[in-house]
Amino acid sequence: MTSRHEGTKNGRRALWAALVVIVLTIVFGACAAANRSAVESFISQLFGPPAVKLREAYKDKLDSPSFDHSALDTLLKKHVDANGWVDYAGIKSDVRTLDEYLAAVETAPLDELGRSERLVFLLNAYNAFTIKLIVEHYPIDSIQEIPDAWDLVRWQAGGHTWSLNQIEHEQIRPAFVEPRIHFALVCAAVGCPPLRSEAFATERLEEQLEAQTAFVHNHASWFKFKRRKNRVGLTKLYQWYGGDFEQVSGSVLKYAGNFNADLKAQLDKGRELGIDWLPYDWSLNDKSNAAPR
Repeated sequence: MTSRHEGTKNGRRALWAALVVIVLTIVFGACAAANRSAVESFISQLFGPPAVKLREAYKDKLDSPSFDHSALDTLLKKHVDANGWVDYAGIKSDVRTLDEYLAAVETAPLDELGRSERLVFLLNAYNAFTIKLIVEHYPIDSIQEIPDAWDLVRWQAGGHTWSLNQIEHEQIRPAFVEPRIHFALVCAAVGCPPLRSEAFATERLEEQLEAQTAFVHNHASWFKFKRRKNRVGLTKLYQWYGGDFEQVSGSVLKYAGNFNADLKAQLDKGRELGIDWLPYDWSLNDKSNAAPR
């Protein structure tokens, strides 16, 4: 089990996870197979991303300064297709545009931004940092090949220096009651939600987050409703960040039902459904790996 925030953690956690699986299998015996999803969720709680209490830490400001994301927007429109496949070779040849955007991010007035502007800034910065990380090591097969990809404290934003983990788990998750960010942040993997072919924008943020989340819940790479088996296949993002979704909707299935009409209809009827965690493909989301979503 590997979550977006762990990636290339050392083998100690993997060893402990394997030992836990063995112990639980022995304890539960034949029941372990039937309760595999529950066992995996338990392991995720032990070794996965930190749990956080969601809250709104910022307010929108009428006098909030603005930040220009047009350079990133131009880059994404040029090198990312409608299904989120990325032309990293093209970005590498166009890296000056990316570097100019990141230079602006470094000196941005982050601490003066209002709520929406701040969230847009952090989403775009995180994704731009991830793209830069891949381009620096390209060609590669997976972001997992990069040592400390999520933990290296090197990314400069608004006068601060953070790791990708710090941006997600300290600056975004605990400061916004907004689980849809998990479908907006990109980890450069096929199994990750697709990178948008545009930058997030303050005036369109709600529309963009809604569209991004709906896309995930209507494509088989991240969502499968197995009605005859009373099972729902969900992206492991729901396993790793289940607490975020539960704080908003009570359960991961109820949250997912907000974005899939068929699932919502069955839940409204009181139908009991089990969860299967879909495989998470860590192959690079490069256009050379493009396949049906």
